[in-house]
Amino acid sequence: MSGTLDYEALPQREGLRSKRRRKDNIVAAEQQPSGTNEDNQQADEHARDRAQHGQESIQAHRSAAVGQHKFEWGSSLQEALQEVGLAMFNYMTPIDELSVDEACTREVSVSGHDMHSLLFNYLDELLFVYSAEYIMMKHINITKLNEENFTITATGHGEKFDRSRHECGTEVKAITYSAMQIHETEGDAEIFVIVDI
Repeated sequence: MSGTLDYEALPQREGLRSKRRRKDNIVAAEQQPSGTNEDNQQADEHARDRAQHGQESIQAHRSAAVGQHKFEWGSSLQEALQEVGLAMFNYMTPIDELSVDEACTREVSVSGHDMHSLLFNYLDELLFVYSAEYIMMKHINITKLNEENFTITATGHGEKFDRSRHECGTEVKAITYSAMQIHETEGDAEIFVIVDI
């Protein structure tokens, strides 16, 4: 038996089959990046080059049916983790428009059983701070990162989200493990995460 379901073999479920086809077509259409793969690679390389030459971190966004891709890099894993946390907040509201209220400074400490679970728990804890207190982070500083014991301690600085002052982006509902990637070499680190929106 093959790993895919033959919808044509299920005539008694005609309504579900046609809904599934429509959904598959929507997903396929939304997951197609604009331009060719070569165009997207050139755009990512250009953005990466700008980030490596001291300009602000660039986020590569490609919409999908279930989430938003986040691709971040830094000169170290610590820097890339800080940037991917900020990228999540920036998706919900432009973080450059936030100010820092010291009353909204929060420290998060998380652990995991491997680097992927650590990344997941770190982003999930930051998202919890937003969900519970509506605090958006403008700066995140990872004060401790232990790659052997899989622990992170980070301090975030920002302010409470206020619809009358802040632009509404798209709310992040959850972090996912889907296609999660962490790549680290000497002097370079990359993180790829899909968040549920």
